[in-house]
Amino acid sequence: MKTRLIIGCLFVCLQAAAQREQLSLAGAWSLRLDSAGKGLLHNWQDSSFSETVQLPGSLEENKKGVFVQQPSTSGLNQTFKYIGAAWYQQEVNIPASWAGKRTKLFLERTKVTQVWIDDQHIGRSTLLSAPQTYDLGEKLTPGKHRITVMVDNSPKLVSVGGSHALSEHTQTNWNGIIGKMYLEAANPLQIAGIRITPDVTNKTAHVQLHLKNHHPSTQKITVALQVPALQRSVRLNVQLKSRDTVLQLVCPLGNKAQLWSEYTPVVYELKIDLLNKKRIIDSRSASCGLREFKPSGTRFTINNTITFLRGKNDGCIFPLTGYPSTDTAAWRRLYRIAKTYGINHYRFHSYTPPEAAFEAADHEGIYIQCELPNWASFTSKDTFHTGFQFREGKAILDAYGNHPSFVMFTLGNELEGERPIHEKMVRDLRAHDGRPLYAIGTNAFFADPKPGATDDFWVTMRTGKETPGREYDVRGSFATTEDSSNGILNTMPPSTRRNFSSALKGVQLPVIGHETGQYQVYPDYSEIPQYTGVLRPLNFEIFRKRLQDAGMGDQAMDFMKASGKLTALLYREEIEMVFRTPGMAGFQLLDLQDFPGQGTALVGLLNVFMESKGLIAPEAFRRFNNDVVLQLLMDKYTWTNNETFTADVQLINYSPQQLTDKHISWHIINASTKQELSAGKGNVLFPLQGIPRSTKLLVQLKMPGTGYSAEYPLWVYPANADTVSSSVKIATALDDNTIETLNKGGKVLLFPDHDAVKSKSVSPQFISEFWNWLVFKNGAERSKRPVSAGTLGILTNPKHPLFSSFPTDFHTNWQWWSITKNTRPLILDKTDKDYRPIVQVVDNIDRNHKLGMIFEFKVGRGSLLVCMANLRAISGQPEARQLYASILRYMESEKFHPEKMISSEELKTLL
Repeated sequence: MKTRLIIGCLFVCLQAAAQREQLSLAGAWSLRLDSAGKGLLHNWQDSSFSETVQLPGSLEENKKGVFVQQPSTSGLNQTFKYIGAAWYQQEVNIPASWAGKRTKLFLERTKVTQVWIDDQHIGRSTLLSAPQTYDLGEKLTPGKHRITVMVDNSPKLVSVGGSHALSEHTQTNWNGIIGKMYLEAANPLQIAGIRITPDVTNKTAHVQLHLKNHHPSTQKITVALQVPALQRSVRLNVQLKSRDTVLQLVCPLGNKAQLWSEYTPVVYELKIDLLNKKRIIDSRSASCGLREFKPSGTRFTINNTITFLRGKNDGCIFPLTGYPSTDTAAWRRLYRIAKTYGINHYRFHSYTPPEAAFEAADHEGIYIQCELPNWASFTSKDTFHTGFQFREGKAILDAYGNHPSFVMFTLGNELEGERPIHEKMVRDLRAHDGRPLYAIGTNAFFADPKPGATDDFWVTMRTGKETPGREYDVRGSFATTEDSSNGILNTMPPSTRRNFSSALKGVQLPVIGHETGQYQVYPDYSEIPQYTGVLRPLNFEIFRKRLQDAGMGDQAMDFMKASGKLTALLYREEIEMVFRTPGMAGFQLLDLQDFPGQGTALVGLLNVFMESKGLIAPEAFRRFNNDVVLQLLMDKYTWTNNETFTADVQLINYSPQQLTDKHISWHIINASTKQELSAGKGNVLFPLQGIPRSTKLLVQLKMPGTGYSAEYPLWVYPANADTVSSSVKIATALDDNTIETLNKGGKVLLFPDHDAVKSKSVSPQFISEFWNWLVFKNGAERSKRPVSAGTLGILTNPKHPLFSSFPTDFHTNWQWWSITKNTRPLILDKTDKDYRPIVQVVDNIDRNHKLGMIFEFKVGRGSLLVCMANLRAISGQPEARQLYASILRYMESEKFHPEKMISSEELKTLL
């Protein structure tokens, strides 16, 4: 039966009555573990259990299971682990007021369950992504009853692949019950489902009600819908004729109703009552946000205004509990932190969070993309997988579809298999609920990327196959298993003009960059005391011990800061490239926070607790990641003083503000003296002839009266840097002539031949290592692809006299690009533990080499400086030529007197 009615703005006050009663099941439960799987055979539901646990919670929180003794570096380490069936039992006392009522059992989130009331089997549920509800009928009569719930977290019972719904790389494959758990009693006639579809154009809410009548009769009832905040209501008289009745109501919300978006996250409560005359039979409520999120060409709109998705990945990272939070306040905290970095969008990687995440996003203005619990491919043969995932999808839509924050849905992460099966799944889910936007997967079919025929949007790392020119890439970083040279940022000379426009040619739907970033930051071992929950940072302790054994334990914090500053630099360029691409819909970072698994992938500027590592302030991050950003477009970062610096200035505005009447001013500042050298409006033109020596400049952009600003570095070098020295011998090999020069007290600058030291050095690399070196090393070797260099940038002392005419930070910056790309850092593991290179290359956590780019020794009576960067080969680059000159001036000066003595034989062994 379907009825459609539109009523005006009459507000009706209904008789208040609590028609649904709940009995919380939180508290002590008895427990019996069943790792051998014998409980069903021996009817354990009829027996009593001797152990006790607290629910909601997990076995690990209750210190049940097997204590994990063997540490691992693949991720954080569990304290207690248990896989299999666990039987939970509680005795309840049903009140007399529940006589004649229909009851249900509600378990907000758990694993595969079976339920018994006393000795009667009620049913089984495999739902992972939505609440499990068991209809108990009228079995819970007043008095005492025994509830038994068997929870089985065996992966074989479900089909998810490596999904973060079960993955031990982030949350654990926990056993237990979390969130709300209760019994509920209601009248036989109930509101079984509410689906709200907002209509922005007409400012109405379309409400579909599913009524369930467990004692069918031809009674007349009244349905009353209220929106108290807007003083709006709808009343509908209905003649019930069957067990199931579906009603369609349209409630005008009025002109005062505000639209929902990231800027105005206004949520209205809809209250629905069923009345028999004036007596309330049943009551429920649901949230409603008046919004329309849809594709518009290659971009998205929210309420007909273009929006740009500035997203982060969420991999279900909860190190204290090992499972996702079911607390709305906790999720609001996470979203608020993310918003301070300009984030307006969350992608939930291969899982869907509990309802608290949606409720929090509704109120904080976050656009959510959730996914099936799926990291496995769909094929026509695997009907178990297809059936399981389709049931999950419908349950997700039914449970969370009313939330205005729920705007996008995909079938899982990096799926392959048979495209027609994926597309059929999308069609079937869309037929079930057409409210969110759909895609066949996130980065699906990435080896031969194409959007699905049923897709509303496309989350991808490329829009075509891998090519040497990288013209299809929509992110700047890759593992060598996907790009032999680690992507655009590591391969192509830096410029702030590059973008992904070539990748969007011919694309007809919104494109979102998939897992943008993934640059590794060295661990911050000061985090270790924060892990006070179920997951232990034994991986951190192993990495710290390795570094100490390598004699570099005192450098851990310096390594973190140096690699982290480089990572922040790279994330900025990744994000700016997307902003610079006309028509691109957004990006999804991997990640703003660390990922604790898959080899330990500390790719965040924030740690796993969403706390800053001190690498970049939120306000600095927002300057390039916001709805309004100012950008400087220049061909290069390094210039000579016989050139004129030219650059274009542009405004990117995805905000509701009209800023066309605003102008952008630019200011060129000497970075060391803070002196302003020039200023103007519009595009930049600045002759560099007045800068006599190597100088770092800052170009500051400002939009007066708005607070919007940006800052870009550039380096200016003398056009004719002097790379000749009469007192320093230049050598490319440690031959007899070079040794003789050193023994006689001479000065030698050695540029070792890269082919000659290949086995004693590592490959050149500018970026901080992608994700985790060991994980992708193994993958590259299996697929016979190049292995990445594995390094995390440079660490140096800017005040060292070698840099007197080559200004530098303590970390890698853009002026080092051509230099690091032509460097083979030498392995200095055999030097004394306390020996440090002048320019040290930070190694990864799995290898821990002491790596030198520039270092010096005392050899005999002479002094040697070794530069592993082939500066002479790239002398056409002003930064390389100037570093060469700066090295020579240092070596000519009295400040060049190496302290560390090494014999010629030791040196030959080293080289």
